[in-house]
Amino acid sequence: MPHEKDTDNFAAREGSSQAEDVINYVQAILSRNTIECSSIPENIRDVAGIEKLSSLLFSIRNMANALSKGKLDSICPERGYVIGSLKSLQADLRHMTWQARCIARGDYQHRVNFLGDFSTAFNTMAEELDKSVTRLTSLSTEYKEMSNRDALTGLLNRRAFTNQALDALQEHAERCSQAVIIMVDIDYFKTINDTWGHACGDEVLRQTARLLLSRLRGEDICCRYGGEEFLLLLPHTEIQRGICVAEQLRQKLNESRIVYDGHTVPVTASFGVNSVSFGNPQKSLNSVFESAVKRADKFLYAAKKSGRNKVVSIEGVLANLNAMRRLKQNDSCSERKPRAGGQGASV
Repeated sequence: MPHEKDTDNFAAREGSSQAEDVINYVQAILSRNTIECSSIPENIRDVAGIEKLSSLLFSIRNMANALSKGKLDSICPERGYVIGSLKSLQADLRHMTWQARCIARGDYQHRVNFLGDFSTAFNTMAEELDKSVTRLTSLSTEYKEMSNRDALTGLLNRRAFTNQALDALQEHAERCSQAVIIMVDIDYFKTINDTWGHACGDEVLRQTARLLLSRLRGEDICCRYGGEEFLLLLPHTEIQRGICVAEQLRQKLNESRIVYDGHTVPVTASFGVNSVSFGNPQKSLNSVFESAVKRADKFLYAAKKSGRNKVVSIEGVLANLNAMRRLKQNDSCSERKPRAGGQGASV
């Protein structure tokens, strides 16, 4: 309601009628930037309905001023077409503010249909944001995939392989199931580079990668471990099955003929196969994985030392040890066995 203050702001003009004073009062409320006095001038206080009109005018002024400053929490008890329109605008702006917050949280499907041209502009903005975020998300996924891949072969790189392998092995640890690590190294790769050039070596790496992938299951993981080395993880696989897979890969590679620049390039590889053991609950998953890879690398080294183009595994090592033990036992028995004809036989 109006309060008492300096009423000179609405002083009556000399010779003006009361109706003119009312008009001047209304114009002052609606047009002046600042009003130091909100009380009804004395000369028009007795006009019927002036208090109600004054209250409505100040409510319109205050709400319009609040909306112009973005304040959407104004409360007005007045009613009428103009004040009702302002309240409707306030409600629309509140709703649009909520929709803008939803868009800021990533929900780009919100649209406005109650503010005419402003709605069109708002919806266009939301649609363009949606398209831009979709493009950026796609690019981010593409770049992430690129960062996980070896540029030459398209296989996983070492870091991505390790991450995926650890995720897969976590499930194995929980289920106490078996898995197999296979390390592969192309034989005499330096000779290939020196003889036919590095471009030929690159083609050998690419075709070897394709051959490895062609013989693996969807759940198996393969990476270029470094240089001419590849590393494979076969989940849900026993060691005997892993050895068979390695042998199949070795044979396929041995039978393949890579033709480069009119030359047939013979390619073979050596394989080290090791099971992933979760027998020690004190060891971390990282330690188990690193230990399995190191042992596969040792078996690969053994395959290289024993002539290359071979598969060496813990099973093979144990079989060799058992064979050596049996051979020693046989030799020992032969030494103790008496000569034909007994001790009295003549020489």
